[in-house]
Amino acid sequence: MSAMSSHLIPEEGFKQALQDYSYLLERQYPDKGTLKIVGDRYRLNTEERALLYRGIFTREQCENIAYRMVNVPEEKLLIDAYNVLITLLNYRLGNRVFISNDGLCRDTGSLFGKIREEKLFRECAGLLADYLLKYPDKESILYLDEPVSHSKNHKKILADTLTEKNIQATVVLVPSADEALLLHKRGTLATSDSNILKHTENPVLDIPREIIEERFEGRLMDLGKEKL
Repeated sequence: MSAMSSHLIPEEGFKQALQDYSYLLERQYPDKGTLKIVGDRYRLNTEERALLYRGIFTREQCENIAYRMVNVPEEKLLIDAYNVLITLLNYRLGNRVFISNDGLCRDTGSLFGKIREEKLFRECAGLLADYLLKYPDKESILYLDEPVSHSKNHKKILADTLTEKNIQATVVLVPSADEALLLHKRGTLATSDSNILKHTENPVLDIPREIIEERFEGRLMDLGKEKL
């Protein structure tokens, strides 16, 4: 595993950028405009800007997630499958994976929705299936975004993996996983997508973080701690 996806201490310039970005967000400056101002000020590269944009949220946003975080799914488990699997894929590829200041595991979007490593995809599907083995009594629905390249093949891989492990779960191709998840007013959501989370009050479960920390004993950079 590359050092990039494990724990590291950011350089002082990035730490200051993180503090400035957080300060401005708290004062309700727009996130994209703030990212440009801070990114340009500290000459941040693309990955560092992604760390700020995907890793730093306001105190109110963090508190909203904190009170909804659970360690065990309540009722049925609703999984944003690409969101979960791409984070695991990025970790296994040695790309940047970290803990945002709201406590959720995220990546810097290195794959940009293009999944070419089928062998590795199968491995990550197996990791997700093994996780679901812990909750045989919970109904699980895995949503895949159909517009993603090779989504039909990914659905088959996931479904076959679940069947091989005798897991009773449903894999569904939908035009938008975001919209499908938001239709559920009950059930636990497995996603780190902030656009989904800000429009729902459902409990939240962080599957990638648990798998990385338990299966790989991974130590991830925690932006919430670095900010303090």
